[in-house]
Amino acid sequence: MNIAAETREILFDRQVYAAEAIQKAAYRFVDRMAVNLHVTDTHVRCALFVNPEVGTPDDVIRDFQKEVLDQHLRLKIASETESIRHLILAHAFSRTGLT
Repeated sequence: MNIAAETREILFDRQVYAAEAIQKAAYRFVDRMAVNLHVTDTHVRCALFVNPEVGTPDDVIRDFQKEVLDQHLRLKIASETESIRHLILAHAFSRTGLT
């Protein structure tokens, strides 16, 4: 049985969410929906084509929004801890004798 995907649209404010986070979340949801992104100066507009065989569109979209937040926070933490991670790696490799 071939059931058409339901299309929805949501906006993410670019002052709040990084476009990279939305792209990463879209990739994680590739099995549940297709995402078409349109980036403007102020927003990322997402056209979502939800596969009806994987759940209700509202549930899938709500999970997608949670994933966008998760990916955004991962990027933020990675950025904030970058110098510490470099320091730890430099210290670890300074004891190996590798040059």
